[in-house]
Amino acid sequence: MNPYQPPQQQQQQPYYQPQYAPPPVVQHVVHYHRSPPKSAAAAALLEVFPGFFFQTFGIGNIYAGNVAVGLLFMFGYWFVLFVNILLCFIFIGIITLPLCWIIMMIMSPLIAANKVSTSRY
Repeated sequence: MNPYQPPQQQQQQPYYQPQYAPPPVVQHVVHYHRSPPKSAAAAALLEVFPGFFFQTFGIGNIYAGNVAVGLLFMFGYWFVLFVNILLCFIFIGIITLPLCWIIMMIMSPLIAANKVSTSRY
């Protein structure tokens, strides 16, 4: 017996490649939310009642979706009211103040109700 043994050729192990699962398929789900239709009468009432009691016009326009017009009515009316109060010192404001209020009481509910009725989808 020969104590010397030639080295045995080692078997090469195959290169291990981990098997990765493909990335999961991501499905984008879009939920469409439809708000209930807005009422033209509610928009007009939101213009009339706060305008009558608190001199705050524009809330009905904001409800109807006319945010810029509603804010314009609100701050514009307050500016005109301030000018008319100053004009009361020379007595012309006594005439212009009620006229501006009446014009706003007629114009702003009509615009708010018209916006609601034309924005139906």
